[in-house]
Amino acid sequence: MDHPLPADLPAGFVRAIHGGPYATTLGPFWSHRAEAYTALAIRIEHRHINSMGAAHGGMVATLADLGLVHAVSVAREKAGLERARLATVSMTVDYLGPPMEGCWLEMQAKVTRMGRNLCFTEGAMYADGKHVARANAVFAMQAPRA
Repeated sequence: MDHPLPADLPAGFVRAIHGGPYATTLGPFWSHRAEAYTALAIRIEHRHINSMGAAHGGMVATLADLGLVHAVSVAREKAGLERARLATVSMTVDYLGPPMEGCWLEMQAKVTRMGRNLCFTEGAMYADGKHVARANAVFAMQAPRA
């Protein structure tokens, strides 16, 4: 599905091109590389919400997972490392408030430690600038298949 650039796209964000078929059906997602973090964001649409008018908890967890793994990819690229297959080993999401329909939901993530096989991450999620979730995860990193 082709999505035009929204008129209200925050400065510095570009269309995120990663993610598989699952992420593609939820998006479009938007990416931004800041100095201290990597951001992944989405505009919450009606299809993302629960019966209370807020983004479904699974949608919030999905953005957390995608945003944290995106930070790993960016960190590996900045370190001059080759692309790796990344798999979520564990993830914790703390829900702090409801991201409502129509909001700009942004995950700001960073790598806290990168080893040879595991990478540790943390991040904060904001709905129109209001802190609504925090997450951390561990990812397994494997060289891509030949």
